[in-house]
Amino acid sequence: MAKPESAILPKARPRPEFRNLGLGDLARYRLPIPGLTSISHRLSGIAMFVALLFLLALLQMSLRSEAGFEAFRTMIWGNPVGKLVLIALLFALIFHLLAGVRHVIQEADIWMTLPASRASAFAVFGVSIVLTLLVVWRLW
Repeated sequence: MAKPESAILPKARPRPEFRNLGLGDLARYRLPIPGLTSISHRLSGIAMFVALLFLLALLQMSLRSEAGFEAFRTMIWGNPVGKLVLIALLFALIFHLLAGVRHVIQEADIWMTLPASRASAFAVFGVSIVLTLLVVWRLW
């Protein structure tokens, strides 16, 4: 007589179910790194879209007159917060590009296993940070 399948397989711990997440559940909920990469890809796209409106307004101000250009230079290059915002936007651009390439590759059913998906997600974050630091170091 064959043993039932439950007798052969080891007992796995029950997975928690999160159906309706409340504020208390959000502290315990851990999204895997591929999910974080996917959500960060969307957020970086939104951030770049919103920032584009302000950057176009700054560009128009800088092209209008010499005084506008000096105001732009003081606002961005003379201000550490302005530089940090530009660095953050540079990171968002590089990250969004790399995460988009990762999504296109996964649409072709490549890197769809869990280890490959995790490795590519970590690679997107790591390469984005390194490329951002290289560009900032080169331009500073």
